[in-house]
Amino acid sequence: MNLTQRSQLCDLLGIPFSEQQLDAITAPLAPAVVIAGAGSGKTTVMAARVVWLVGSGQVEPGNVLGLTFTRKAAGELGGRIRRALEDAGLADADSGEPLISTYDAFAGRLIDEHGLLLGFEPGLRMISGAVPYRLAARVVAETTAGLEALAAFTPATVAERVVALAREMRSHLVTPEQVLAHGEQFLASLDAAPRRSGTQEYKAILDARQTVAARRELVELVIAYERRKAVLGYVEFADQMAMAARLAAEVPAVSSALREQFGAVLLDEYQDTSAAQAGLLRGLFSGPDAEHGRGHPVTAVGDPCQAIYGWRGAAAGNILDFAGDFPCADATAAATYPLTTNRRSGQRILDAANEVAVELRAEPMLSSHDLDFSLVAPTDTPSGRVELAGYDTWPDELAALADRVADLSARGEVANWSEIAVLCRTNTQVAAVFTALTERDIPAEIVGLGGLLDVPLVAEVVATLTVLADPTANPATIRLLTSSRWAIGLADLALLGRRAVELARASAQADATAEPANRAAEELPSLLEAVGDPGPGPYSAAARSRLREFAAEIAALRRHTGDSLVELVSRVIAHTGVAVEAEVAHPGSSAPLGVLVQAVSGFADVDADSGLNGLLAWFAAERDYDGGLDQAVSSDANSVKVLTVHKAKGLEWEVVFLPALVEKVFPSDRVSDDWVRAAAALPHPLRGDRSALPQLGAVSHKRLDSYHAELRDLARLSEDRLAYVAVTRARRLLIASSHVWADDLANPRAQSVYGGKLAAHADAVQVVDAPAATNPLVITAAAVDWPDLGSAESWELRRAAAAMVTAARERLRTDHKATDTDTDAESLAQARRWQAAAEQLVTRELADRRAAQSVNVDYLSVTGVGRLSRDPRGFAAGLRRPMPRLVGDAQRWGVGFHQWLENRFARQSSLLDEEPELELAGADFDHLRTTFEAGPYADAVPVAVEAPFTLVLGGRLVRGRIDAVFATGDGGAQVVDWKTGRVAAADPLQLACYRLAWAELSGLDPEQVEAVFYDLHTGEVVRPADLPGRDELARLLAERLD
Repeated sequence: MNLTQRSQLCDLLGIPFSEQQLDAITAPLAPAVVIAGAGSGKTTVMAARVVWLVGSGQVEPGNVLGLTFTRKAAGELGGRIRRALEDAGLADADSGEPLISTYDAFAGRLIDEHGLLLGFEPGLRMISGAVPYRLAARVVAETTAGLEALAAFTPATVAERVVALAREMRSHLVTPEQVLAHGEQFLASLDAAPRRSGTQEYKAILDARQTVAARRELVELVIAYERRKAVLGYVEFADQMAMAARLAAEVPAVSSALREQFGAVLLDEYQDTSAAQAGLLRGLFSGPDAEHGRGHPVTAVGDPCQAIYGWRGAAAGNILDFAGDFPCADATAAATYPLTTNRRSGQRILDAANEVAVELRAEPMLSSHDLDFSLVAPTDTPSGRVELAGYDTWPDELAALADRVADLSARGEVANWSEIAVLCRTNTQVAAVFTALTERDIPAEIVGLGGLLDVPLVAEVVATLTVLADPTANPATIRLLTSSRWAIGLADLALLGRRAVELARASAQADATAEPANRAAEELPSLLEAVGDPGPGPYSAAARSRLREFAAEIAALRRHTGDSLVELVSRVIAHTGVAVEAEVAHPGSSAPLGVLVQAVSGFADVDADSGLNGLLAWFAAERDYDGGLDQAVSSDANSVKVLTVHKAKGLEWEVVFLPALVEKVFPSDRVSDDWVRAAAALPHPLRGDRSALPQLGAVSHKRLDSYHAELRDLARLSEDRLAYVAVTRARRLLIASSHVWADDLANPRAQSVYGGKLAAHADAVQVVDAPAATNPLVITAAAVDWPDLGSAESWELRRAAAAMVTAARERLRTDHKATDTDTDAESLAQARRWQAAAEQLVTRELADRRAAQSVNVDYLSVTGVGRLSRDPRGFAAGLRRPMPRLVGDAQRWGVGFHQWLENRFARQSSLLDEEPELELAGADFDHLRTTFEAGPYADAVPVAVEAPFTLVLGGRLVRGRIDAVFATGDGGAQVVDWKTGRVAAADPLQLACYRLAWAELSGLDPEQVEAVFYDLHTGEVVRPADLPGRDELARLLAERLD
């Protein structure tokens, strides 16, 4: 087939393309940039362009290269292109298939194939997610440098900033030597500038000098971090991209070969490329003249109004500079094609989005074209609706949001909860919205780890981990002490603070000869130290008792900081009882703790030490940066999705809520990349996109202040892009809201400028007629007890429990005095057993008052659930008097073969393939392996292997590991439990737990998860019928543990 007419393309694909789309699809085989507005069908256009180029005989399918950012996006683009070629009758096995890949995977391919030309070893191990933070924490822990400028920061914070600066440097192809040299030059400029007015030094100059010193120390840590990665054979995506950029720049033969191989190149989401990525692509697919690449057919697709990832290395100016960076063969600028028809949202919503984007579209590259980039909806699209509401307080706004969500469902305005999303500017708001919804029994899901960390019960666990890692983490200590569990009041807390200062001063005076950095650390007051040594102050009797218990609990948990992180986090959850309290208050509300444990289980070990600090550094990065460029992957569960706007890019919902549209929140007034004030920020003169950034120039205290103001204006444009993305996620209803007062505010908040822009296009506007003149939340707080002790019922239960424990202990003491006064070891042991027995009885009585059953164990294993079901009395006896168990051959074989399977699926070499297999060698082991290789799972690719989980059933923690999970063709999953023993003796309750755990981890309905045993002796798949669900499992536990 030979395509010659645009109309042929519409007929072939069955799509009524607009004239704008056809212009971009049928553009000449030359450089071009497509400015694709939100919802304008860019993926469809890219697929159709491939069909046009192939159908018109300009390229073969196998000569097309397409690059995008995520594997999900690459899969979608590749699938669209393949289906479009098939629909057009142009799929030909002999002509090959287009190569559709992520930018990072493409760079990795270049390194593997050509890296040796520059000395890059192939086969380097990619690390991402949490691993770099753990590695950086190890580097920080081992450093012998003084780190005087960084002494005020925790190790976790320093580790986070090491990773941030290292990635910035790689993204902009900057070496440590360049950063250090710039620092010396800048320091000289600061020295030459006037430093004081009279005797007062200018703060701007002092702060800048401190930043230079801190960045110098960070760079030294970055050098050590990069050295450690090299020794271990690790690379990050930014490292890989920098290597590939060097290849493109220094080995012309690589670029020439790729241009010959790929006659057409598509670059998706080009607005999110970094300086290194843009440099790589220019080096490969453009050049100084036509002979060396200028004019190669490269089509970049993206939207400068959606460039929201500047803080993670993306250079928003790349797409605006594309026409000049990739000129045509005759050196003229590449053509620009707009796509402005939005097929997602109603025109009302688009009018609001256009209003938000006015300043963005004033960019010279866009305004210089005689084109209108405003979004429009097709004429037959419903107009959509925009609503705006104002409230007196943030709690009022949250309550109204939950009310409206419930009302949408009750009125049938949405078919299911999943048609609703709440998009927040910060992770703190995510947690608050989630809590407001779940307290109304509205099913809600937090998308992304960052928002999860601010959910109160998760935050309490993280605060405990923080205190375990750093005794000087005073904010975390205060959070715990003032919680309803410990209830330390203000007067006692003030005494504790004064005691912390006393202890810090005494420690510093005792070691006056210490190094400055060490002395600074010693002078830092530690509330936790004061908890252990509160001194003789006039504390209340209750406070003294609680402080002793708190100190004992932290000391007990600290003994387990060497355990695996999953074990430590699970122990903190069990020991503090946060899951149980959450379930008592709101059944099902402890689910975020299970998600937390699952996230921690993915925190891979790269060293034996510094795991906890590395984990906390990762948490901090997730909270601050929300996972980088990773697109949100929300589950299919029927729930309201709650996430940050950064996570929402590329997604859409019928109804979108935008809460907290207030100044200094959205838009934020934070300037994250002021390199004069932030040591982890790369100086702008070194950045690859420096031509698009304000530059400092001459140094003076006034110029430093005015420069910060310029950067604030630049950051405001980033907020405009974020607001544009948020508004364009809604299909038919956008509900924005704001408030005047929030906790601890001395001055009222003004409505966001975005609220004003939306109001101009809103169908309904609700304003606060007469906002309170003073903060009503502060007034309310002064009239209630502090800290919050929870509900009257829960506090009364605590009082009753305390009274019973006290009475039981007094009886024990009385009984003991009536006996022989000789307190030998056996007597003391007997007394302890009596006390333990008494406390168990007290716990049971308290639980009976709650009309619920109780269990005197912190948590159960899945195996324990099975034993409990078969023999509750024996299980209880085992808990009271645990006896060592002999490990028989069957168990040893089971463990060994499970490890063999895990390593086989992971495609890693294992000791079991060599020496340990000799120990297990023999016909039995060979039979198991042969049976497995001939069975249905030999060629299957698992979704997860040895996946740890924590379930909360009836307020109790149940922990275990799932052997393997496989995807099913209907979008569900199959959980498999490998059995080397007798399947007939296997307990279906274990499978029930596995099924429920995977359903919650993956967001699937339990009915979509099949659970089976696989008999490794016979190759038989055993499917127990009628597995119990959550309610039945919880009931079984309650009955058996009574």
